[in-house]
Amino acid sequence: MKSKKIKIQYFAISLFVICITAPTSTQSQSHRPLPDSEAAFNYLKGLEGKWVVQGGEEGVFGWEFDLTSREGVIIERLKVGTPTEMLTVYNLDDGILLANHYCQLQNQPNLTAVTSETEGDLHFLCNGQVGNTQSHDELHMHGVHFQKKDKSLLIWMDMMENGEVAFETRYELTRVDTEVEKW
Repeated sequence: MKSKKIKIQYFAISLFVICITAPTSTQSQSHRPLPDSEAAFNYLKGLEGKWVVQGGEEGVFGWEFDLTSREGVIIERLKVGTPTEMLTVYNLDDGILLANHYCQLQNQPNLTAVTSETEGDLHFLCNGQVGNTQSHDELHMHGVHFQKKDKSLLIWMDMMENGEVAFETRYELTRVDTEVEKW
């Protein structure tokens, strides 16, 4: 009888440990916060300055990265000077690199820098919080990727709706203030 009670207790404890350590639907093994968020934040600091996107359906527009708040916050302005201008604010919070995006869709996805198997030097994913929406299923920017090229920067965004990628936007940025080499 005592042996059966010990087995039941062991099973209950094991089940409890499995439940609290197992990934949830919004947190998977491949989407954990970066182990070195400070290096990723420094990567973003190196992008400070003015950039331009040329060509494509949207024509020519600006893109800017500004370092502020005693170098603790990076403000990214996307599509500068257009009716669809947007803003993203990056900061470290308790060692985790976060991004809050203020979208032309009038929603505000919250993103976390994550480890990733996909291409790109830096990858952010929505952490499940999208302000000004009824649910996470509404169209929103769910992921953003940064990848350095020879003399440019490639940025692309995964737009999600109803749990699936609805479309992807890609931009190749060229530095405007080339006299400031921050690579």
